[in-house]
Formats: sequence, structure tokens, C-alpha cells
Amino acid sequence: MSANLSSDQRFSERVLSDILKKFKRKYIFLSGKGGVGKTTLSANVGWAKAKEGFKVGMLDSDLHCPNLGSALFLKDRVTADDDGLLVPVKATDNLLVLTLQNMLQSESEAVIWRGPRKTKAIFEFLSRTAWPELDYFIIDSPAGTGDETLAVLNAIPEVEAVAVFTGHPMSLSDVSKALDCLNKCNIKVKGLVETFSSIICPQCGRRTRLFSSQTCKALATANDLPILATVPMDPAAGLAALKLSKPLIDAAPQSPLTLAIKELSEQL
Repeated sequence: MSANLSSDQRFSERVLSDILKKFKRKYIFLSGKGGVGKTTLSANVGWAKAKEGFKVGMLDSDLHCPNLGSALFLKDRVTADDDGLLVPVKATDNLLVLTLQNMLQSESEAVIWRGPRKTKAIFEFLSRTAWPELDYFIIDSPAGTGDETLAVLNAIPEVEAVAVFTGHPMSLSDVSKALDCLNKCNIKVKGLVETFSSIICPQCGRRTRLFSSQTCKALATANDLPILATVPMDPAAGLAALKLSKPLIDAAPQSPLTLAIKELSEQL
């Protein structure tokens, strides 16, 4: 194969293989459904790992609605070096983030790409970026099991998946489809994460369960997978993050939401 991306959108297996060897652990967060909190989870897990002293790289593989930059309150833009390689945004000394969001001209700019262009973009993000040696490489994926996710799974067959879901029947149905996709692609699943398991009252701190825990346990049993963390909804923590323009890990360090995310981080 060609050493560079060619006109028919092939990429160099050797170059990509050499880059992926720099990453000790690789995880993809996916759900099959949007709006379940996987970007918040992946962003804060990456932030937590970086605070622990690990070298972390993050890729936002959502091309139509990229928002990893917003989750981490990043303002700097992705640039290019003298060799034409993309240079990720430096969120902290230990955390590098590559997201199309920080390449677009405005927050309202639409990305109107078809399948081949999206696949090419993912391969470029992986193989034509100045990635250093990393302890963790974390990928935030879009909803569904379409081009972007399949491009990642094809390029990184050794990646481990973290499947995110809620107890809502539609979410359970969609994450089951995602798990089936992972099985057919021979991708190892690290485990499940249940989000929005309960809501925490901002006034009294009382938790109210939103969905049956038995349904979630049934999903884990049926797929022979562990539940890595059960993450509640905490409106107070979310407001603190927005007010301080900091990730949840820093904005609300003692929130049950943050503690659950730290528990997840420890499982990885």
C-alpha cells in the first residue's frame, strides 16, 4: 500500500501501525445512542487520568456534532506543524485533544460529509497527527454504528470498548446493537457504564432512581460483562462546571457524579 493517503483514500498500514504502537492502552466510548453522557464520561476520565500523571491523548470521532472541546472547555485551535501533521490542543501538560470542533470556523458550522470523506478524516486524525508516546488513548464516538465508529474499529482492532447506556428501553435496545457490532468486529468490551441511574436533588441530596436496576443487571448478565460504574445525574455538579468553566473532576470533586467517574477511571 502507499506510504501516504492516496487518491482512492487508502492509508499506510505501516505508518498507522507505528503510531498505534505509541499508545499503551486504547479505549473507545460508545453507546449506539446519543445523549447518554459518553462525551462527559470520556472527557472526565481522560482529565482524571492526566491528573494522575499519565500521558493521555483523546480523539473526538464524532464529525457531525463534535463537542469534546466543550466538555473540556477548550478554546485553543488545532494547528499543523511544519510537516503538515495536525497538532492536538494541549488541555494540560498531560492531556492532548484532537476534535474537529476546534478546527471549525464557528460553533454553528455544519459538517456535511458523506461516508468516504468521513472515513478518510478518521484515518487522517489517526495517522497524520503528531501524537507522542501515550499511556492512554481515549476515543469518544458518535451515536450509532456508522462510518466513523467502523473506521476506528477497523484501524484499531486492539481497542477496548466501554459501552455506555441508560436504563431507558430505547437506550438498552441501542446499546445492545452496539454490543452486537463490537462482537461482529471482534472488539473486546471492557464493560458497561450505566448513566442517569438516579437524580440527586440539589437541595437535600436525596437520590431518586430513574430506571430499574434489574434491567441494567439483566443486560450485563446477558452479555457476560461487568458494570464498571453506575453514574448518577447531579444538576448541581453540572452547574458548577458551567459556572467555573472546568471539567466536573475539578469543578465538583466531591459530587457523587464525579466520584462515580473516578471509580470508572480506576477500572481502566
